[in-house]
Amino acid sequence: MPKNIPSLKMKQLLRILNRNDCRFYRQGKGDHELYIRLVDDSKRVVPIDTGCREFFPAYVLRILRQFGFTDDEIDSMF
Repeated sequence: MPKNIPSLKMKQLLRILNRNDCRFYRQGKGDHELYIRLVDDSKRVVPIDTGCREFFPAYVLRILRQFGFTDDEIDSMF
């Protein structure tokens, strides 16, 4: 379980996602945007609340897990 995940602002989170092959998919309802990552011939689509000012570590970890990142990949991001 990764322990070094910091709180992130929206731009910081999107920069990390873009560096790791996650791309904007489409606008969702309200303040949500959908991002996509292709993993082993399957699509992982994750909604992200863009209305938040800051994402807490537990929420960042939840987003990264939904994209299918492993613990080692998450540790190398930070």
